[in-house]
Amino acid sequence: MDGFINNRAPRRLILIFIIMLFISAAVASIAAEKCAKVIVAEQIESELSAVGGGRFTGAPEADAITGGEALLREYSIRRNMPPQLMHSYDHVRNITFYTIFGAMTAVSVIWLIISMYEVMSVFKKLEKLRDDCIEAAYDTKKAINMYGEELGTVHRVCESAEILVERMRNTSQKLSDEQGFLKSFLTDLSHQIKTALAVVHLNTDMLSELDDLSVERRKKLLDEIQLNLDGMELLVIEAIKLAKLDANAVEYDMESYSISEIFGLAVKKLSPLLRKNGISISSSIPDDVRLICDKGWLCEAIGNIIKNSADHSECTEMWAELTQNPVLTTLAVSDNGKGIPQEEIPKLFNRFSSKSKDRTMYSSGLGMSIAQKIVRANGGEIFVYSEPGKGTRFEFVFLVPGKQNEFQ
Repeated sequence: MDGFINNRAPRRLILIFIIMLFISAAVASIAAEKCAKVIVAEQIESELSAVGGGRFTGAPEADAITGGEALLREYSIRRNMPPQLMHSYDHVRNITFYTIFGAMTAVSVIWLIISMYEVMSVFKKLEKLRDDCIEAAYDTKKAINMYGEELGTVHRVCESAEILVERMRNTSQKLSDEQGFLKSFLTDLSHQIKTALAVVHLNTDMLSELDDLSVERRKKLLDEIQLNLDGMELLVIEAIKLAKLDANAVEYDMESYSISEIFGLAVKKLSPLLRKNGISISSSIPDDVRLICDKGWLCEAIGNIIKNSADHSECTEMWAELTQNPVLTTLAVSDNGKGIPQEEIPKLFNRFSSKSKDRTMYSSGLGMSIAQKIVRANGGEIFVYSEPGKGTRFEFVFLVPGKQNEFQ
């Protein structure tokens, strides 16, 4: 009943049915009028033929009709007289009208019944689909049932609804994962900052309350305060940077740059750290190989990878090499460090996945995640190959300059 009341289609069908009844009446009236004229005219000719001596059961004969007209001339009866003057005219017209109108009405009623049944059947299936969608909105595990014929419109609507529900389910899962990541990220960030603040507060209290501290001891406490403040500054900057990358709020300046130049700039920025750790780095990258990318951001990504190796691999040597084929350009950065266990590699790009041996917080724990996001935004991917005791190899894989626009 609700399907009839709340939808226009059934009411339109009834309106069409009423219009069809009026059309049927008009058609039946016109047809009855013409049929009555023809039938009564044939009846007049038959009667004139019979009066003029023709056979009563035979076809009217022209001579007999003429004879009948001669005999009945004084009564003004002739073959071309108006059929409406005959007493049978109304009777014939009414019978013809009701017969034609009844037949057309019966066809219209059958059409209405079949149409209403089909429409209400579709509405019933759509109501079931609506109920499924409402359930799926509150229960992500709810699947949409397929109604109707396999190639029918209702079935295709069900398939489209299932696609939307699946996307909603994936979006919900992604949001849930992101909430988990955000919670973990904020927890780790808070822990890192609180640790540094504890050192700063402790050292500040010691400096303000202890008057008998030596100059050397005071300098050491001040250095620890400065190092932890620098670490907190680095952590906040990289946290903001990662948040911008997560929100796709970074505008990249994509131009053609020399890979050798970008790698050299990254190494130059990290030279003090490499010298401090006693790490030598070499490169065999040709100067003429170029890549469409954002120079500053890609330099930071490469620098983060180098810094990660310097902080965690305990290596003494690093080297970079470049390989190309018609489709891919691969920049590989390797070290001779202690390597990474296979079970740890999938976690390598997670936030705060590794802890630096540098207790002064110069390693924020966000660099690898930032590097991966930057490389992906520049159309590439980072792959890691490592074996404990045999070093680690990071590969930056990009489409060659001529192919990047084709595949984007």
